[in-house]
Amino acid sequence: MINETVSRYRIDAELGSGGMGVVFRAHDLNLDRDVALKFLPARLAGDPAVLARFEREARLASSLNHPHICIVHDIESHDGRPFIVMELCSGETVKRLLQRGPLPLAQAVDLAIQTAGALDAAHRRGIVHRDIKPANLFVSPSGQLKVLDFGLAKLSEPQASPDAAEADSLPAREPEAELTRPGTALGTVAYMSPEQALGRTVDARSDLFSLGAVLYEMVTGERAFGGASPGAVFDRILNREPRRSSRVNPRVPELLEAVLDGLLAKQPEDRYASAAELLVDLDQVARLLAAQEAAADPEATASRSRETRTPGRLVLAAVAAVALAALGFVGYRALRRPPPLSDKDPILLAGFENQTGEEVFDATLSQALAVQLGQSPFLNIVADDRVRETLSLMGRAADERLSAELAREVCQRLGTRAMVRGSISRLGELYVLLLEASECASGASLAREQGQARGAEGVLDALGKMSSRLRSTVGESLRSVQAFDVPVAQATTPSLEALRAYTVALEERRRGAEVEAIPFLERALSLDPGFAAAATTLSTVYGNLGEASKSIDYARLAYGQRDKVSQRERHFIVYQYHDRVTGNLDQAADTLEVWKRTYPNDFQPANALAIIHNRLGRYERGVDEAKEALARTPGHPFAVSQLGHAYRGLGRYEEARSVAEEIVARGVATVPTRRLVYQLAVLRQDATTAAGQLEWAKGTPREFDIVAAEAQVLAYQGRLRAADALYRQSVELAERRSLPETGLSYAAHNALTHALYGKRAEALALAKGSLAPRRNGGSPSDAVPRMRLLTTLGLLGAPEAPRMADALLAQLPDSTLVVGVILPATRAAIALASGRPAQAIEALRPAGAYEAGNVAVLIPRHLRGEAYLRAGEAARALEEYERILAQRGADPFSPVCALAPLGVARAKAALGEREAAARAYREFLEAWREADADVPVLAEARRESAKLGVR
Repeated sequence: MINETVSRYRIDAELGSGGMGVVFRAHDLNLDRDVALKFLPARLAGDPAVLARFEREARLASSLNHPHICIVHDIESHDGRPFIVMELCSGETVKRLLQRGPLPLAQAVDLAIQTAGALDAAHRRGIVHRDIKPANLFVSPSGQLKVLDFGLAKLSEPQASPDAAEADSLPAREPEAELTRPGTALGTVAYMSPEQALGRTVDARSDLFSLGAVLYEMVTGERAFGGASPGAVFDRILNREPRRSSRVNPRVPELLEAVLDGLLAKQPEDRYASAAELLVDLDQVARLLAAQEAAADPEATASRSRETRTPGRLVLAAVAAVALAALGFVGYRALRRPPPLSDKDPILLAGFENQTGEEVFDATLSQALAVQLGQSPFLNIVADDRVRETLSLMGRAADERLSAELAREVCQRLGTRAMVRGSISRLGELYVLLLEASECASGASLAREQGQARGAEGVLDALGKMSSRLRSTVGESLRSVQAFDVPVAQATTPSLEALRAYTVALEERRRGAEVEAIPFLERALSLDPGFAAAATTLSTVYGNLGEASKSIDYARLAYGQRDKVSQRERHFIVYQYHDRVTGNLDQAADTLEVWKRTYPNDFQPANALAIIHNRLGRYERGVDEAKEALARTPGHPFAVSQLGHAYRGLGRYEEARSVAEEIVARGVATVPTRRLVYQLAVLRQDATTAAGQLEWAKGTPREFDIVAAEAQVLAYQGRLRAADALYRQSVELAERRSLPETGLSYAAHNALTHALYGKRAEALALAKGSLAPRRNGGSPSDAVPRMRLLTTLGLLGAPEAPRMADALLAQLPDSTLVVGVILPATRAAIALASGRPAQAIEALRPAGAYEAGNVAVLIPRHLRGEAYLRAGEAARALEEYERILAQRGADPFSPVCALAPLGVARAKAALGEREAAARAYREFLEAWREADADVPVLAEARRESAKLGVR
């Protein structure tokens, strides 16, 4: 191809080749610049998998602009062979450099810093390279490094826009002679992480292990995990430690050896948590090496210097550098000494005393401090809920501001080791801030920071810097502080007024007033449209209320800001995006697991995992995660709610009642917990407790929730007219609160109940009403109402059902609940309506893993039972109905639970078990003794039972 013109590029020379391509030097005739063209080999151009990998490399590389990642300009095709157009780099790979022996330590560390910077940029955008090795690190004559070949790169999180990605590859003129084995373990064997060698899922820490292997080779001249065969290399990676680098090269300092230990740990959790953390320590090593070199030969250092300084000053600077490096190294060793606090010591945030008289600082700085200190994985901050509960037990208002004396008393009652308190005062244009951490028992000061700001706009910045210094002083490692230290104005908002509105909203939520919090959150966003925390909280609030469309919109808005927030907030935003927008619950759970490992004191990821497991019917795991959340933050009402619902799902009603009633008695229960108490009271025929919850709900912002719960109980008893009236009331109450989708969810439940009970005309009218435009807007976009609405339409044979099902799949192809619950139920209902029971049974296969969850609520199981019954497989139908009764805890008053005894009766009758069938009919008729006489399914049951002599 030499001297050919391809598209607008004249090919001048071949630069190199490898397994995934041939690279040529070329000249861009339009832009008059030299570029590199990487062609996919002709023998591979027809392989779809290889082509996809090649195109992925280009896509990932082109979407990230970073000085240490080669720029990709375009991807084109010539005679059926795709090629990538990228910047032309001169130099050689680290592999070629290593052929001449180990690198100077300073050069090796500098190259590692550049590589870590590139990986940090990629990892922050959810990309794992998976093939870091010397051949993929390209070094220019000036020492500028480029990370190459993202052909194996993996997106660890789907992206909404191409702002995430990686780099490119420019192989030098050298064949790929590495030990490479395609298959389950992707990458180059000698530099694989243990988890990669085993073919397991990898994350960013896998790249750090590979970088550790490269750095080890750069400083020693030998491979960390050498061997004569791939099997031998695998064994060393999995089971053996490399020789100590200082034994191979005595010039390797102890600090660099410690860095290698943190990179080459066998278990991912024992390695550096991120490239950002690694960069902090590599920078310290670089300073140490530079200082040692300057001290050893100051004249040589002076001759190399291009600065206009006198030799005497340069020598002085060298001595100072040695002193600073020594101090840094002493600081590193000092981490081994017991710090003032450990990561197990609870810390109370005792608030900020505002001495300025300016309202904008009221509670606002307390919130800013909580966010800033909350970035730390080290600090074990006591949850607000525990503070509020302690105040209540002391006979004080739960939201009382903490004075210094009151804070210390709360601190001692909680058994907390220390507390942090701040103050702000004003001297003319100058604001003076003070932060102090002190022991609760003795009052002794553990750390004290002071700062100042000229003007209110500088207060948040000053507070952020003070907070960072305080974290380091009380015992957090410098590495951790620097890795988890987004400026407070970025982690929250630079607008004090927006932060104030957000703080008020959080106070409303702590009181259980979700609806009342909305206007304050919306004001915070109007003042600062980039306020990610406000958008995230709005998504959560609307999701809790059943307003799925608004929840999705705000989750998308927050996701667009995810790279500007703290690491803790980013975990939450990414989890929420998958939970609310893509619906991919596996991705959501993966994010939560990383969050949980990174912040071992945070209850939120475990609580969210409990929610996911309960949705999917994994109630045992829901119990475990809820308990873990409560171990991290004892008594938190959200975690208690999830624990109670998990117990209910398992049929462990007494345990559910115990945890739910206890938190109701404490006055901090969520509305879903009160609904649970109501249901459990009805189950055990405790009319007093049930009536108490109904009375409590009257006039509250979420009255609609408890009214709908009462409607469901009446429908379960066959009292459809009374239930219909309450469902309509709940819809109206929700719409009064500008929550139209919440109202639609109740209408969808009402429609499905009518359809299952045989009131087809009423069901169709209710379903069509749910589809009609509402005066307050809204559409049934949440999983639960969608399933109920589509199942209703399917059972009624409505022509909209197939079309809506296809549109839903096109909209949410990765949604766990759409693919695993909603579509199977809809398609099964459609098949039943058209007399195709076998097709219905087949359609329900994907739902098997999720049908006992609190989204599916046994509806797929009921449809399967009906299909088996119609297909003449009564024994299998009986199994389905009996399993519904055994798993009633998923939704105790679901209409399918009400119909299960009737299904048992019909299956027993079909099997010829007349006495057993008669007993089942009696059970159903007794449960429906107060039912409306005109309910079709009741009339059918009476006719069928009469044939068996049941009265």
